[in-house]
Amino acid sequence: MVPGTSLKDRYRLGRFPLAHRGMAEVWPAQDTLLDRPVIVKFVDAARMDADLVRRFRREALLTARLDHPGVPAVHDLGEHGGRPYVVLQKIDGVTLSDLVAEQGPLPLGWVAAIGAQISSVLLAARRLGLVHRDIKPSNAMLDRSGAVKVLDFGLAVMPDDDRYSQITQTGQALGTLGYMAPEQIRGEQPDHRTDLYGLGATLFDLLTGRPPFDDATTATTVRHQLETPPPRPVELRPETPAVLDDLVHALLARHPDDRPATAADVYPVLVPLCQDLPPIPGVLDDTAAAVRAYAAIVGRVPQQAHFRAASTSGPTTIDAEQAARHAEQLQAAGEFRAAARQWRRLAEHRARQHGDDDSVVFDLRLRAARAHVALGEHDRALRQFNSLLQSRERADGPADPVVAQLRREIARLNTGRPASPPSPRRGPGADR
Repeated sequence: MVPGTSLKDRYRLGRFPLAHRGMAEVWPAQDTLLDRPVIVKFVDAARMDADLVRRFRREALLTARLDHPGVPAVHDLGEHGGRPYVVLQKIDGVTLSDLVAEQGPLPLGWVAAIGAQISSVLLAARRLGLVHRDIKPSNAMLDRSGAVKVLDFGLAVMPDDDRYSQITQTGQALGTLGYMAPEQIRGEQPDHRTDLYGLGATLFDLLTGRPPFDDATTATTVRHQLETPPPRPVELRPETPAVLDDLVHALLARHPDDRPATAADVYPVLVPLCQDLPPIPGVLDDTAAAVRAYAAIVGRVPQQAHFRAASTSGPTTIDAEQAARHAEQLQAAGEFRAAARQWRRLAEHRARQHGDDDSVVFDLRLRAARAHVALGEHDRALRQFNSLLQSRERADGPADPVVAQLRREIARLNTGRPASPPSPRRGPGADR
């Protein structure tokens, strides 16, 4: 497609495509009639055939049928130059997979709030007899109001509706390894409990920063999913409340009969844990708006939590100096992703004690951002650098030397050149 192309004399494409998602090419666009930003997904021209076109239209129709605030709205369906397209609601947010990659394991309140919102989508899907079959962190977004949107119904089925139940999967896996249920791996008929497994795997990822099954090879991952008991989040995150640990463990049960019966059984377990929703730097800063958005999606205000103390018990025992030395060792060994997560964990711990404007918190978050530069993840680093720049400008003004240095690093990233290497800094126990 050509930038600026007008579809139906209404939807004007942006300057650059966003990404390829499976069978689609994705563009930002402007709805000139209603003066709003939208997303336009085209069938991938390089792979277009009759079967792909049928699957593309089928996904659009299934998404449109699932009228729920936790699913992007379908605005229009059409064709341009022989290529079918669908016009979707634009989501201003970040996928859960990118969120975990940037922030590490999420605060317990946010894990529960995100899980409750996905549960509400699965409840609506079950009322239609719809099975998503690919629930995972990269198929859900957290927008800047705190609301969650479930994406990508390209693998969805409606076993009781012949119009949607059959789909030819030419060269396409029926799910994502590590998140797909054992019955999917075995090629058995999925049902709503298949999506509950994907929800459990997603919650495990949000809690621990890693999928529940992620072995060195595909064969060992499959074997562990089919033959070994599912892991427990508390083994990697000791402060996980017992009720949440038990829920995730049950959702990951190998046999569907051993999982919760429906998402209606999952939702009330998560709702009482949905409090203490702190800001998420660079993604979500207004927690009051976040609570309103959460309440709107799930249809109720979060109840009083029963595990307030448990949600903060783990990080208070952190040995900051030892953790900082470990992070520096990881950085020196080239383990930049692990180092970034350690810097963020230290920053969160320090911020709870001294506030987000503390200078050491700033230094730790800057180290994490620079680690993503070293990984070549410039978009993620830019989001973190811009968040740091805004907070530093508010605290010290635009003329502060550190603000100027941040602007220079951001400019280098924007021009495609790597930022300067991380400079030695004092540990989290030092004062500026």
